[in-house]
Formats: sequence, C-alpha cells, structure tokens
Amino acid sequence: MRALEVSAPERVALVLALTLLALHAVAPADALEYRRVALSSEPWRVLTGHLVHINWPHALINAAALWAVARLYAPDLGPWRQAIALALSALAISAALAWLLPSIEWYRGLSGALHGLFFAGAAKWLLAERPRTLRRLWLPAVLFVGGWIKVALEQPGGAATPQSDWLGAAVVPQAHLVGALCGTLMGALFAAMDVRRQRQRGKQ
Repeated sequence: MRALEVSAPERVALVLALTLLALHAVAPADALEYRRVALSSEPWRVLTGHLVHINWPHALINAAALWAVARLYAPDLGPWRQAIALALSALAISAALAWLLPSIEWYRGLSGALHGLFFAGAAKWLLAERPRTLRRLWLPAVLFVGGWIKVALEQPGGAATPQSDWLGAAVVPQAHLVGALCGTLMGALFAAMDVRRQRQRGKQ
C-alpha cells in the first residue's frame, strides 16, 4: 500500500467537497438539478445536477467520498485528470439519462460521477503500475473487480429506480453504471498515455 501525503488532487477535492456542502446550504436545488424537460432551455443542468443533493446526509456522504477517492488515487491522477474524470462522467450520465432513460425525469447527486472518478483511478493504477508483481497489483485489482461487482449487483434492470429509506427518494443505480463505464475507459486512456510516455523516456 502506498504512503500518501496531502496532495494537489486532495486539496482540490476538499475545495469541491466544501462547495457541495455550501451549495446544499444556500443554492436553490430545484434550479440546478438535472431535469429532463428543462435541458433545452437550461443546459447548465447537465453539470449542476451532479453538484446538488436531496438532503444533508446525501451531501455529506458524497462530499466525504469525494475526498477519500481523491486521496486514494492522488499518486495516479493529478487534479486535472480527476477534474476531467468527474466532468466527463457527469456529462455521460446526463446524456444517458436524457436519451436512454427518459422515464427518469430528475436527478441530483455526485455519486454517479464519483463512480467515474473511482474507476478511472482503479483502472489507471491497475494498468500502468510497474513492475507488474502481485505485491503491487493486488490492491488495484481488488478495487477494480470489487467495484464492478458492486455496480453489477445493484442494477435494478430496465428503468427501475429503487426507493431508498435513508435518502427518502429513489436512487438511480444506472448512473453508477454509466459513471463506472466512463471512468474505466478514461483510466485505460490515462494508463496508455503514461505507459507510452515512460517508453519514450526509456528510449532517450
């Protein structure tokens, strides 16, 4: 397991986590949430819908998860890559909700985009780690495989949105699936870029 210090990704994640909590405290969530019928006239909702939450437990859990995931993958994903993973995952989720799951009229929360960040880090770590020994690969492999098992098991099938008692609203596991797919692809791309860069340095 790798020792971590306070890093740039961690600091950026802390700022974003505090922003999430501030938005929940003061922002009109109805004006920012993903709402399918309003996307053409209010396109900002494709991103802002991932920054607002249903209640304080929802906001606090996602803020804490953001900081934890950013810290875990700080050695593998710099602040720009983490920001890209979150933003592209959010856009992919909004697109999937609009085109593939039109029965889901509204959505709030960062959890889907967080799945994108989690899998971007896990895939990049697993694919780019050198040397490729069991000692260095077992943890990213467990994170990647275990994460995908979790995402697969929670899928309800079709356009169903199971009710969550603690949240007081329906959850959207499909957003986690889209985020996981997007994050896995980005992690593989980041890994390929880094391995190629290392090979080029080795030839110099």
